[in-house]
Amino acid sequence: MKTVLIDNEWLQVWLPKGFEPIEHQELEMLIGAKYTRMWGVRDTKRHMMVHVTWKDSSKFVSKFVNEKSLAMRVDKKFARCRPGSGYRNDGFFERSVEGADAPAQGFRFSYTVEDTEQEGEIMVFKYGIRCYTLNYYTRSQRAEANRHAYESIISSLKVR
Repeated sequence: MKTVLIDNEWLQVWLPKGFEPIEHQELEMLIGAKYTRMWGVRDTKRHMMVHVTWKDSSKFVSKFVNEKSLAMRVDKKFARCRPGSGYRNDGFFERSVEGADAPAQGFRFSYTVEDTEQEGEIMVFKYGIRCYTLNYYTRSQRAEANRHAYESIISSLKVR
C-alpha cells in the first residue's frame, strides 16, 4: 500500500497492495493509443488496470469546456475504437475528486475483447488548465470482487 504522485505535480492516489506500474511503451500498446503524458498500474492477479492521461489547455478552453461534454466526447471516441466488440455505454455518473475544480464526470462501459467480457469506468476531471482522464478496466467475471480495490483507489484520488 503506497501513495503515488501520478503526474509528478498535483494528482496523487493511494494504491492497494498488488498494483505495479506499467512502463509507458507497454501502456501505449495495451490501450492502443499514444499519449505523451500518461501513467498506469495493474494488478495481474485481480485482472485490473487503471491508467490516467492528462493534458494542459489554454485558460479560455479550460473555462468554457466542461467535464460533462469532455466525458461525452471520450465515450464517442472510445466506442469508435472498439468496432465489433459489442461496446456498450452503461450510464453516465458524477463523482467527487478531492481538490478538483468540479465533480468528475464519467461513464461505465462494457465490451468484449478476444472472447473476454471487459467492463470499467472512465472519469474526466480538471484542475486549473489541466484535464485528467482516468480509465479503469477489469474482466466482467472479476468486477464484483474487484469493486472494493477500485473504490479505494478512486476515493483516495486527490489533487493537492
